[in-house]
Amino acid sequence: MADSLLTRAELRQRFVTAATEKFAANVPDFAALRRLVNDRGGVFVNDHAAVRIADPRVTELLVRVAALLDLFPDRRYSFPAKKLESFDLQVPGEDASQFKLFVSEVDIDAFPPEAEDAIREDAEINWAAADYQALIERVEQAESAGGLVSSDADALVQAVVEGLLTRSGPPIRRAVLEQVAAVSGEAASALALGADFNHVTIDVLAAGYTGIEAMVADMQARGFRMLPAIQGAPGTKLRQTATMAATMPTPVLEEDGSIGHAQTEKQFVEIIERSTVPDESGRPKLASNGEPLIYKHFLAANAEKIFDAASTRAGLS
Repeated sequence: MADSLLTRAELRQRFVTAATEKFAANVPDFAALRRLVNDRGGVFVNDHAAVRIADPRVTELLVRVAALLDLFPDRRYSFPAKKLESFDLQVPGEDASQFKLFVSEVDIDAFPPEAEDAIREDAEINWAAADYQALIERVEQAESAGGLVSSDADALVQAVVEGLLTRSGPPIRRAVLEQVAAVSGEAASALALGADFNHVTIDVLAAGYTGIEAMVADMQARGFRMLPAIQGAPGTKLRQTATMAATMPTPVLEEDGSIGHAQTEKQFVEIIERSTVPDESGRPKLASNGEPLIYKHFLAANAEKIFDAASTRAGLS
């Protein structure tokens, strides 16, 4: 008897689990915060993760993979001051509890010519160093068959998490990192990290807190470094804040060809409180099942401030 194909939801869960565990291994704040949620009897729900990408070809491949997970492009968000253009990948429907992926593309054309050329050159170096053929073949197999059996699904997830969501090439040149950081710290972080999760997001209410203020107060009391303000006023449909990304040494290629290290800010933890969508009169809209409709998307004004949690500064040491 042939093995049955995994559903898109099952494949998505395997991806989220694997990518989240990779993130936990690299971000001590997240591992500590997840333990806190579990220890206090809450439930860890990963509302969404985010990636920043500096190569449109990587974005295109990620979107193909996401479709296998029942995640599709939904809304677009523009951040000209950050030199980023973004969109969210969402599960169709009204369920705000489904995992989402927020994709930010470096707006290469918005950079001064020398920095633009440096970003494109770095993208070419990484694309040439990557071997996506096995991943592409697995994606084509899933697209043709309408899914994957368990063993093939595990191979796909590993290829995505370890091969696509990473910086594939050699360390970035220090001069390029500094040049890009002088224009956009967020874009510099994207080049330093690659297309990996730059943050994972914990649902405040699922974690067992009465609201985002209570969770922030608890985190600050335990020593977490937070952004200075919660984004979104009390009672609004979306409220967010985040830890400050730890400054970490990132390998860089020096002008003499040696490998050095630059101090960069790349990965952080967001917390989020979603609420009902108001109608024209201010009353909660109802979903098709008659329950209040919870807001599932994002707000550009909020996100722009969240970006500040991981912005690599110019003048790297």
